[in-house]
Amino acid sequence: MGLEKETGDTKIFMAEDSFGRPGGPALAGPEAPRDPHGLNTHLKLGFEDVLAEPASFHSFDKVWICSHALFELSKYALYKLLTLFLAIPLALVAGIVFAVLSCLHIW
Repeated sequence: MGLEKETGDTKIFMAEDSFGRPGGPALAGPEAPRDPHGLNTHLKLGFEDVLAEPASFHSFDKVWICSHALFELSKYALYKLLTLFLAIPLALVAGIVFAVLSCLHIW
């Protein structure tokens, strides 16, 4: 709590490959497994499970690639849209309910 005259030298060393590419997504690396012990393997749903075609009757490659891209894009957009329109109002309602319950509990 006095005047300190010393200066500290701090250096941070990071590997070059730990920096993301400029303009790329921040978390572009391989994702960590969300279920490392395999407890919920029955809940995993992939593109082939939703739009299933028998292996002998696949569509043309371009159609299959476009439908896969559309599926992934719509899944991502729907998740963001539902988060925007449901998560914020539900958080507000939950906050009001807990505030009212706290007030009633205190008084």
